[in-house]
Amino acid sequence: MEPLPRYDGWAEPDGPALVQRSERRKRERTTVHWFLRLFRNGEKNPVDTVTRNLSSGGFYCFSSVAFLPGESIRCILHLPSHSTINGRTLALQCRAHVLRVEAVEGEGNFGIACRIEDYHFNHP
Repeated sequence: MEPLPRYDGWAEPDGPALVQRSERRKRERTTVHWFLRLFRNGEKNPVDTVTRNLSSGGFYCFSSVAFLPGESIRCILHLPSHSTINGRTLALQCRAHVLRVEAVEGEGNFGIACRIEDYHFNHP
């Protein structure tokens, strides 16, 4: 299916004006590159990566491992901090749901889109 052309303020002579396609995401995403550790259920060895973008409801990252859409995973997201209590980052533990997996051409990686289901901070 081809996307609709961009609306430039014109209307077709015998029909309504074309409607501009809107963003589907409910929350604004921010481009941040924060360390992220992904754990598959039942596996002890994590997959280490970096976020590409993040919102209050989810994240997108690249992984050398192909996760499965619909898979539930555990994550530890390291947020920058100015606190001197535990170093330079705060660890946010998350339970997430894999929404989408895309092969990244020529890089041997996969783009992983996840929705955060639940989270809590690790306290030192």
